[in-house]
Amino acid sequence: MARLIESVVGHAVEIKHLIQLRESGRWPHALLFAGPSGTGKRKIALAFAQILVCDNADRDPQGLACGVCGPCLRVQKEQSESLLFLKPDEKAARPAIKVEAVRELLDSLSLASLGKARIVIVDNAQIMNPQASNALLKTLEEPFENVYFILICEDLGQLLPTIRSRVQVVKFSALSFEEIQIVKPGKPDWAYRSSRGQIDRLELLASPEGTQKREEALTLFEQFCADEEFLMASEWRASIKDRTWAQFNVTCWLQIIRDLVILKTQANKFILNTDQIERLKKLFQIQSKKLLWLADQLVFAERDIQGNSDPVLVFEDLWVRYARK
Repeated sequence: MARLIESVVGHAVEIKHLIQLRESGRWPHALLFAGPSGTGKRKIALAFAQILVCDNADRDPQGLACGVCGPCLRVQKEQSESLLFLKPDEKAARPAIKVEAVRELLDSLSLASLGKARIVIVDNAQIMNPQASNALLKTLEEPFENVYFILICEDLGQLLPTIRSRVQVVKFSALSFEEIQIVKPGKPDWAYRSSRGQIDRLELLASPEGTQKREEALTLFEQFCADEEFLMASEWRASIKDRTWAQFNVTCWLQIIRDLVILKTQANKFILNTDQIERLKKLFQIQSKKLLWLADQLVFAERDIQGNSDPVLVFEDLWVRYARK
């Protein structure tokens, strides 16, 4: 049995809405699933792709896929001729969906299909470059018959307004603490809390490398806050110069600051880093006002790092301004 909709955890309201669109015959030619990464948006896209191509869905009381016909099984394996993916250029220095990929997709859509529908899933739609977005926009304005697009992204603001205006948006939230435990049981309590309902982040945090990097992030935060010779030290630069881990550090620091501010109110039950409470208490001497200022600056730092600023220079500048507060 491969009925994908039954394997989805959470998002009951959003799934009910999508089922109602299907049952009422109002399924749009283009949907945009927006929300945090690692929350099941892609799985839901595949589940509804399965429903749209299923040979028996029209006979199901709820209009759901049967899970056993040929089209259902092929979608479940992601080997269906009715299921297409728009993917980034893996050879590029920075992943991007280029116009050539869109044109290749459109050429394939112009060919006749034996299935009842074709579904195009555009994961990480925000990494389409402007040329690719404009090429796709023409198809969204004049869609092929029985072709349905499902775009997936984290932040609506990362897509062109013209793309957003041509799709029906469905917003997804992070999974609850209980839901993410169902999806990935057996992880540490602190990892569930720090993941903030995102499966990809949970897996990273609970991995040996992620656990080590989190420890390094906390140690670096202690050094940043207390060491007057921080700029003279060289050890921290080795990890920060990697853009991915620099962003990981920013996320960890924001959670540390959150926990510190909450701990000062004695509200321990809301702490994310539950295994580090005693260590965090040693940082109580930092004023909450200064911590909140640092949190604001970290948000800007994260934006700068994503925008290709040198991570080491970003952290150096941040420390200089922090030391002057």
